[in-house]
Amino acid sequence: MQGINDAPHEYCPTCGLEVRRVVSRASVQIRADSNADKAAQKGFTTFKRIEKGKWERVAGEGPDMIVGSKEDIAAVEAESSPNKIIDLDGQDA
Repeated sequence: MQGINDAPHEYCPTCGLEVRRVVSRASVQIRADSNADKAAQKGFTTFKRIEKGKWERVAGEGPDMIVGSKEDIAAVEAESSPNKIIDLDGQDA
């Protein structure tokens, strides 16, 4: 493993064979503070979830509250349910 900004290895440091770089995972960190008022100054609206299917405006322009219908909530729950199996390596589980 090496950082994305590191120069790529040409040979494996352990066995000496030629290697090629493969991106295995990505990690993102936001270092700047996220502030609803700063976001509003840039034209964004920030909402805070107050309960399932309801969001209240914290800062910015827009409606005071967003309320999802029962159908919308059910559709989101069905979409995010872990019933899909994705075989990434091409073999059956």
